[in-house]
Amino acid sequence: MTDLLLDLVTQYGLVILAGTIFLAALGAPVPGTVLLVLSGAFAASGDMNPVLVVLTAFVAAVAGDISGYAIGYKGGAWLQGKLSSAGLGAQIGKAEGFMAKWGGPGVFFSRWLVAPIGPALNYVAGIGRFSWPRFLFWDILGELVWVGLYVGIGMLFSASALALVDMIASASWVIIGALGMYFMGKRLINAARKAGKAAA
Repeated sequence: MTDLLLDLVTQYGLVILAGTIFLAALGAPVPGTVLLVLSGAFAASGDMNPVLVVLTAFVAAVAGDISGYAIGYKGGAWLQGKLSSAGLGAQIGKAEGFMAKWGGPGVFFSRWLVAPIGPALNYVAGIGRFSWPRFLFWDILGELVWVGLYVGIGMLFSASALALVDMIASASWVIIGALGMYFMGKRLINAARKAGKAAA
């Protein structure tokens, strides 16, 4: 996948960057974070304009997030059922738990710290009619951090960008796994407490 990305970015640059980031925000299985790091490395070597890389990625990410929110808002419970039947129920559940716990800051953290649940959280925010201005505010802040962080990493460590890509991909899933374990553990503890009260 990384080799293919290298070829595509070399040939089509910002168009591939914008399309990939937009699709990633909608939940498509494309490596948006990986491409940000690679684009940063290309910018450091002079093959891409760093300002255009950041602007393109930021606009595409926010546009994708807004689209996900709008789809969730319009689709409502019907969309939630379709996503669950498509095997995305667990991911939607994690996003719902994360959103319920963190609210607006949850949107912020899901842009960059726990990015794997970001697309699902966009739909969940729309389905739950989360405040649009608040969503947009936290989304913009989060995407600024995400784009700036990973393009910056790519530029700073351009000589070893491919090794960094593998590390970033692994770290993201470790974080999302830990969050999933936390929420499941919390539910199990609550269920055990309720069972204990019922028995008493």
